[in-house]
Amino acid sequence: MLSSVSFQTRARTIDHLGREQIADCPTAISELWKNAYDAYARNVCLNIFDGAIPVATLVDDGHGMSLKDLKDKWLTVGTESKAIASETPLEERNGIKRTRVKQGQKGIGRLSCAALGSLLLLVSKKKGHPFVACLLDWRLFENPFLMLHDIKIPTTTFSVKSELADLLPDMLDSLMGNLWGDKEDKARDERVIQAWELFHQQELTEQESNKEDQSAQQTPKTTKERIENTVIDTYFSERHFNTWQAWQNNTDQGTAMFMADISDDLKDQLTADASSEAEGTEVRSKERLIQTLSSFVNPLSNNEDLQITDFSTSVIAWNGNLQRFIVDEVRNFNMERFNDLEHIIKGSVDETGLFTGDIKAFGEWHKDITIKPKARYKMRKDTQFGPFNIQIGTFEVTKRNTTLSEDNYNYFDHQRSLFGGCMVYRDELRVMPYGREDNDFFEMEKRRSKNAGLYVFTNRACFGGMQLSKAANPNLKDKAGREGIIDNKASKLFREVVEHILIEVAKRFIGRASDIRKDKLEEIHADYDAEKAAKNRKKLLKKEQTRVKDSISKNSTKLRINHDEITELAEVLVRKAHFENQDELTSLQHHANKLEGELNGFSLSPIPKTLGSIEQSYRDYRDIELAAKGLLKQINGSIASAQDKLVDKQDIDIAEKNFRSRASILHHKIRKLASEGKALINSQLIEFENQVDIANKAFHSNLATHLDDLAAGRTELDKVTALIELEYEKQNREADTRLKPYITAMQSLSEQIDLQGLAIQSVNESSALRKELGKLHSLAQLGISVEIIGHEIEGIDMTIERGLKELATTRLDNKAEKTLDTITHAHQALSDSWRFLSPLKLSGEKVRTHLTGKDIYKYIEEFFGERLKKNNIKLQASDTFKTLSIFEQPSKIYPVFINLINNARYWVKQTDESERLIKLDLKEGLVFVSDNGPGVDIDDINELFTIFFTKKQRGGRGVGLYLCRVNLAAGGHKIYYSQPQKKLLSGANFIIEFRGLKNA
Repeated sequence: MLSSVSFQTRARTIDHLGREQIADCPTAISELWKNAYDAYARNVCLNIFDGAIPVATLVDDGHGMSLKDLKDKWLTVGTESKAIASETPLEERNGIKRTRVKQGQKGIGRLSCAALGSLLLLVSKKKGHPFVACLLDWRLFENPFLMLHDIKIPTTTFSVKSELADLLPDMLDSLMGNLWGDKEDKARDERVIQAWELFHQQELTEQESNKEDQSAQQTPKTTKERIENTVIDTYFSERHFNTWQAWQNNTDQGTAMFMADISDDLKDQLTADASSEAEGTEVRSKERLIQTLSSFVNPLSNNEDLQITDFSTSVIAWNGNLQRFIVDEVRNFNMERFNDLEHIIKGSVDETGLFTGDIKAFGEWHKDITIKPKARYKMRKDTQFGPFNIQIGTFEVTKRNTTLSEDNYNYFDHQRSLFGGCMVYRDELRVMPYGREDNDFFEMEKRRSKNAGLYVFTNRACFGGMQLSKAANPNLKDKAGREGIIDNKASKLFREVVEHILIEVAKRFIGRASDIRKDKLEEIHADYDAEKAAKNRKKLLKKEQTRVKDSISKNSTKLRINHDEITELAEVLVRKAHFENQDELTSLQHHANKLEGELNGFSLSPIPKTLGSIEQSYRDYRDIELAAKGLLKQINGSIASAQDKLVDKQDIDIAEKNFRSRASILHHKIRKLASEGKALINSQLIEFENQVDIANKAFHSNLATHLDDLAAGRTELDKVTALIELEYEKQNREADTRLKPYITAMQSLSEQIDLQGLAIQSVNESSALRKELGKLHSLAQLGISVEIIGHEIEGIDMTIERGLKELATTRLDNKAEKTLDTITHAHQALSDSWRFLSPLKLSGEKVRTHLTGKDIYKYIEEFFGERLKKNNIKLQASDTFKTLSIFEQPSKIYPVFINLINNARYWVKQTDESERLIKLDLKEGLVFVSDNGPGVDIDDINELFTIFFTKKQRGGRGVGLYLCRVNLAAGGHKIYYSQPQKKLLSGANFIIEFRGLKNA
């Protein structure tokens, strides 16, 4: 007899379609994010909370659902809304005008939230509708004996969010009716109870058979018992609800999923990334989540019509009230950084596989490149692929071969672990799992294992990928579990075309077979070696600065004691005018020799030119050292003079005693240096032997596993041969890097080359040359700037003056008139200062005239009078100065005195003298500009007239004295700093030697 029956669906079907179907936890999150995108959300965020019971929330601000939507769409598997591509009404698009391409295809993506947590509270809000909520436990669908139609999901609506707390207990009771029955349908209750009894007994039986693997401390609960132990009030709190913008009334729409009993992958995200004690599985789950969810929206889209700028994704871990962003679009790898890569493929591929675009190789672009397909493909409509864009970049992983700066290299090397991988984007959203470290869809790593030099692209160091659309590539469809694109004829051709482009670009532009690479590498290696040398100079400079700093710290007290003892010895010689005993003089000489030996041991030479923050400490230390050496010189001179007057012993006796004294001190120093030297040589010998040992073992240890795999048949000969060649090249370079520096250093020592002195001299010269080059650039810019600004200020000055004159003729009230007076006076002061500085102009008429010292003094008085008076500084000019006369351009003379007096004013303000004084004088035909400030340090005298040298803490540019010298030299005059014996005042003393100077 013919009969008809229907499919019967077990509840476990939902588990198969959801939790078991999805690839992993991060992929499940991406599916839910796509659902939020389809709901026209602008923001979607996964929050993971710590606590006794960790909780996760996935919240968005999409159009939300009404109760009808919840029942007819969300709780209906395989809903037809996406299958027929229904369009979301404009009023539900959250202000987004552009139609979004639907990402969902099968209507089962929402079931993937089962992979995130067992218990789900879903709350949604649609504009013009009340809140809607449902509660379900995904563990219900693990029961193989339960029918799907026997499971009831409690749903409810509420208008005020505070109502939810009262509704949750009733929802939980209703949910438990799926375990115990709800007494509404006796037949259904019997089926439910029987199904759970059978499943309960099955799990107990399985646990009994596997009890050797179970912990003795706690008997595992069955699924039924775990569901029964659910206490809804202990799971979700206001802390969790507040992550949803709709709950905080910041928006009137959206959907939120609140999940408890969350997966281990989510719990792993709660520990800080820097945890050194993290287990391997925990670290792996963190890496996998970041690799999967970073760059979810294509950050490298260069098509404004396709760019997604209105959808933001993030993952946040909450440790207490501290939030830590794990995934955040702010930290995404963006187009600006992508363009900094040294190798880039950027173009389009048509439906025949023809590439047209631009190639960047070693930092240089090659425009309008075409790459023909490998073959002429014959395709049917149901097997063809469509046009797509390719935008992929990489960099030289071997640092010595890169054209990138060190900062950029380090940045990309770090970022590749977060955002590296060859992605595939469909309609600007990422297709899973492409781009992850464990997915080599385009077989980059397989090719590199054969010949890494020829096939440059590596999945782990690539950024960007392929960009296609659903409309143009309908045959490139996702597998149900999101494990990639379905392996059909279209996907095979798509992959073959991309692989061919990567191979051709590597061969023609980037890889070992490329002429471009051969030409570039020599230049790159030279730059790398120069940069390495610069780093070594910087390292040496730092080392020497540290040495000087440590020596000062270690020896300052000893140096002062030494200085005090030398001072005491000098005082003894001063007090004792006559010596009658040669032994007494010999004893004093021995004491002086001993102190001199100690003093030499405190020497800091050689000194790097740049000392940084320790410069003042060095100068204080050096002053004491120089003072002590000066006293010793006087002492030795006094002793030698006294010895000449004594005749009681032969010269040879005196010389031998002095010789023995000096020899004793010298031998002590040699023994000390020998001890330090031997210790260093021994330590370096041990280190050298360690480096030799490492170099000897590295080649074998790095290849042993691959040789074992070949012996066991787990790999192929060509792959192992390629790896041997790669490792040989690597270890060959490593041997040079590790061992040659020792040999070079020892060869230099054997040839008696002073490495330290040579190195410091090189650093000092290099530093000086770099400074001079910088100064020349700055000076050129300064000259241009002064000329331009001069014209601008003059024009502005005239404009302001005209405006003020017009205002002065306008009738104003009292307040406005006072304001105008204030502005007028300020403008007058500014104009006066500008006119005083007019001789500094570079252009204009060059007129020579007779200038007297009185003219110069008057000019200075008018220019600085108020400021000197304000600073309580007295300016003096001797009568002889006032009567001097020179024939010269004022523009060469006045700026010189302006700069000198301005410098003196700055430093005299710093003095503690009761009378602050600047003096102009004329002595022996030389003009003196002197002050009683702190003066110029002996180490700075040689630098005084170099451009941009300044010791001012603020306001100094280091240009004034340089211009003084240049201005004067142009007229045949000279300026220099006075020797100590010629000083007129205690501070700075500058001498000007005027050509043709007359004194009336």
